[in-house]
Amino acid sequence: MKFKTPLGTRNVRMAQVLQIGPSPLPLWLSFVVAVFVTVSAFDDVRLLWDGDSGGDIYWLGIAGTVAYWAVWMALAFVPKYVAPAFVVMLAIMLPQAVIGGQLLIAFGATAVAAYRASTRSLAIMVGTFLVWQTCWILTVSDLGASALWAYYLVTPLLVTPGIAIKLLREKAIRAEQIQREADETAARTAMEERTALARELHDVVTHGLTMIAVQANLGTLSKDGGEQHEALVEIGGMARRSLDDLRRLLQTMREDEPRAAGTPEAEFSVLTNPALIDLSESLAEAQKRLNALGFPTRVATSGDLDGTPNGLRSTVLSILQECTTNAVKHAGVGSECRITVAVQGQRLEMVIDNRMTRGKPRLPVSGTGLVGLRERVARLDGTIEAGPSDGWWSVRTVLPFTGRHTIH
Repeated sequence: MKFKTPLGTRNVRMAQVLQIGPSPLPLWLSFVVAVFVTVSAFDDVRLLWDGDSGGDIYWLGIAGTVAYWAVWMALAFVPKYVAPAFVVMLAIMLPQAVIGGQLLIAFGATAVAAYRASTRSLAIMVGTFLVWQTCWILTVSDLGASALWAYYLVTPLLVTPGIAIKLLREKAIRAEQIQREADETAARTAMEERTALARELHDVVTHGLTMIAVQANLGTLSKDGGEQHEALVEIGGMARRSLDDLRRLLQTMREDEPRAAGTPEAEFSVLTNPALIDLSESLAEAQKRLNALGFPTRVATSGDLDGTPNGLRSTVLSILQECTTNAVKHAGVGSECRITVAVQGQRLEMVIDNRMTRGKPRLPVSGTGLVGLRERVARLDGTIEAGPSDGWWSVRTVLPFTGRHTIH
């Protein structure tokens, strides 16, 4: 069986159809049904209590009346009990050659149960009722075998409307559930993207302002006009690069819009494509910047850096920026730095070390950079370890080439 939903066609097995539960009934309608059935049953019991026939009481008829009362009360309030109550009612009705109203009530109960009871309970009721009809007509009543065709035909005709309503309702519920799950997934994805953008915004701002602050300190302490001019030029360049990064993030945070070819937005989106990130150039730029700030830096690479998947390049660049920024923050001028990047087989390994110095950091510590990197690397099935080792502060990252290469 197939259900068509706004999100496509959904296959439903018969076992799933049998698990469809009862449909709701307004409380006021349940109350009306309960009152009507109770009054009707009370009147039937009064009529069956024949006090003028020598004290004979039609106990079997009274038991059948109580049984159909139980069936309808179950339909009104507790539909999970309607199937056993219906089977008991049929068992009481079977020995009676003349049934009358109870048989009509049995047909009506199956019609209402098609909507009100679970599909599994309905299957039990209809199956039992068909067997009962065969036994009753052939062995108890005087109707004859020819009457079976009419009884067999009436039963499915009565339950068809209720089943159709139940399946339509179940279809609507499934479509609503699928849509709700899709909305929740979209909201969760959007939250993850906003969190990733917030971490990247932190990295951009922290890296840029740290470098600007260090260059400003160097320019202030220097008495040489040339060095001061060079520091100002570097501050200007770093400020422009930071503004470009902020612009990229703001563009990403905007709703997706088609960019006309040749517009600044289209050109900018091309320039920020992760596939265009050159890791070798980024390492050389980081080395140059650290050397200029007074941190002697050695860079060693091995393997094919250009073979790094596009989905990992922005993460590698973020780790490089965060670790070099932390080195400038926490270490004194003149501290050595080592950057080692190796591509081995299907993974990239990067180790960034800086010589540790005593005392408090020269610039404020946010405490969120490494936490964000750990979350980001974990989503890519990688590992990152940070800690002191023989007088060095070391950050070692391993990123596999196969896995969830999410681009942030």
